[in-house]
Amino acid sequence: MGFGNVISSFGQVIGGSIAASSQPGRIIFTALQRARTKKEIQEIYNNAHDTNFQNRSVGVLSGADKQQLLLISGDPSDNDIYDYEPASSTPAIDYIWGETDGPESSVVSGGQNNERVRALMPFVNKSQQEDTPLIALHSGNHELETMINGNSSACELISRGSFYYDAFRGMPVEDMAHLLYETMPDDNASPAAEALLHSLLEVLLRVEGTVTFQNLAAFPLPDLNNKLDAMQKAGELTSDEYREINRYYMSGSPEIDSVRIFLNKLNRQAEGIYGRPASKVCNIKKMLNCKGAIAVDVGNVNNDLFFSLVVNHLMLLQSQGRSFSILLDGIPVSRFPKVNDLLRGRVYAISHNDFVSSLFGGGLRGEDLFSEITGNIGAIVLFRHTSGTSCQKWSDHLGKYHKIRIKHNISQTSGFMNPGDSRGLWVDETDEPRVRAETLAKLPGTFACIHKPGGTLFAEV
Repeated sequence: MGFGNVISSFGQVIGGSIAASSQPGRIIFTALQRARTKKEIQEIYNNAHDTNFQNRSVGVLSGADKQQLLLISGDPSDNDIYDYEPASSTPAIDYIWGETDGPESSVVSGGQNNERVRALMPFVNKSQQEDTPLIALHSGNHELETMINGNSSACELISRGSFYYDAFRGMPVEDMAHLLYETMPDDNASPAAEALLHSLLEVLLRVEGTVTFQNLAAFPLPDLNNKLDAMQKAGELTSDEYREINRYYMSGSPEIDSVRIFLNKLNRQAEGIYGRPASKVCNIKKMLNCKGAIAVDVGNVNNDLFFSLVVNHLMLLQSQGRSFSILLDGIPVSRFPKVNDLLRGRVYAISHNDFVSSLFGGGLRGEDLFSEITGNIGAIVLFRHTSGTSCQKWSDHLGKYHKIRIKHNISQTSGFMNPGDSRGLWVDETDEPRVRAETLAKLPGTFACIHKPGGTLFAEV
């Protein structure tokens, strides 16, 4: 791509009488006072301008209206950006891709859905290229599903009309009971509820051979004890099995109502997302084994129980040594504290129409969550934002650069009787935003502000 090389070549400071990058304004002021030739003055100007340029590190595709976009002045010496001449036809995607082949965590925010989906392509591509399984959680984003399907070696779409979510495939009873227990609301979750779930799961596996959201919700919990007795009399349970399962039931029987309500609600949310179960059910472990991609529709924010179960399922897989990159799309992460645990120490991408607003209003403090999530980010892709608060937040995050402004005029008289010169000097140092909030509010169309540790590029995605 050559973006880093462009930054380096343009940022080299021209040798002169003073190096403005390391000298405060008062020394520049003194140097201007002492300068005797236009060449010396020009060297000082060049050093200050190169320093401004190097500190700001912002490039724009040639042909863009830089003066309008970045709110620069009409004075060429005040221009701390440069025309980026790309060698490829996809400079934005190339810059998001970066210099390494491994996936890097990223945040994509603002703009329209199709723009954000295109900006996520490098993350999906790199995950698959490096044989890293990808799991994407989204809220009904069909464009994202299409993109993932077209950029993966193998893909499983878990959504209405595709695969049905099967959280319990190949899972031992202890893990299933723990997964459901972890998903229960905090005010209902108790060791007794987990024990009751354990006994229910043991019976379901013997009676139906499988566990689904539907048969969990449909089983008549008040008759569980009678069912256990009937199974023992029919020889379907040994004495030891009966005693163990019955012990779980007796421990959990006070929680029958709360467990029944929880399972019914979980099933309704699953059916609300996927409809009635079809013959096609997902096989997440198979897709992880073949290093494929999985896109899971988790519905809207009202499906909090189902989303919590999916997150707990992924955390259980992580605890078993499964590694995968994570993509979250359209999910207000502050509403679900466990998402933070899911992402911590992992490679992830987060896409949201307003990432900043998605961090506030939940159970966690937005400021702390913003700092934690952006602390390990390799790329930030910002499209147009309509919220002034978000624009200002991102502008502050992208940082400021130390700008030096110089104004100088000199008039010399060489008369025989009264030679002399008069000088007007003005040197100002300010910390200015690398990218102004107003810029993010006026980005046109598919134009994006792409920030990486090496610099910032304005380009069309």
